[in-house]
Amino acid sequence: MEDFSKYLGINWTFFLICCMFWIFSPAEGNNISREVGSPAILHCNISSNSTLNQLTWKMNRVLLFSFRPKESLHKSDEAKRLNINMSESHPYALVIERVQKSHEGNYTCEISTVMGVEECKWELKITEEVVPGNLNTLMVVAAVVVPCVCCLIFILALIILYRCHKQRAENCSRTLEMQPEEVIYENCLENDVIQQHGYIQPLPFKTRSRQGGAQY
Repeated sequence: MEDFSKYLGINWTFFLICCMFWIFSPAEGNNISREVGSPAILHCNISSNSTLNQLTWKMNRVLLFSFRPKESLHKSDEAKRLNINMSESHPYALVIERVQKSHEGNYTCEISTVMGVEECKWELKITEEVVPGNLNTLMVVAAVVVPCVCCLIFILALIILYRCHKQRAENCSRTLEMQPEEVIYENCLENDVIQQHGYIQPLPFKTRSRQGGAQY
């Protein structure tokens, strides 16, 4: 049981580490952050040198652009509404002249060639312009949130240690209860003899003379 309690404590610690890593780990793909009103360019970095069959840009799985060689570029209504364009100077790049909160999301560039389909993913995050008042607010929020998270981690660690210590104490008590009962049984027999005869019978012994004389 002691080994099991140690195993349980190790598993709990490993589980907490995995949770923290998952919370603070970056998302899959390329991440880009822009302030409101600034430009943004999302490149379609495809390593394939094969002949292009079709290229598409999607935002949150909604089609923005579709392009085929020797055909005109198809621009969807969603791209027109968000004022998103395809770059002429940067091949297959997506251009947003002035980003807004509505542009925030996941963008995917898909290129279909004779070798297969390749993807390039972007995650665009839009932040508000930081002013001195908002900066002070962010500092206050960080000063409150960070200690709370640290306290939560500390409390969880204490709970794990307390459970391990409690489990170990229970194992020790069970070990003491499982000791053999022969000693207790012999003590009971000895007490019965004393109560019946009023004394403890001495053990027989023999004396030996120094020069091999008679024994008594």
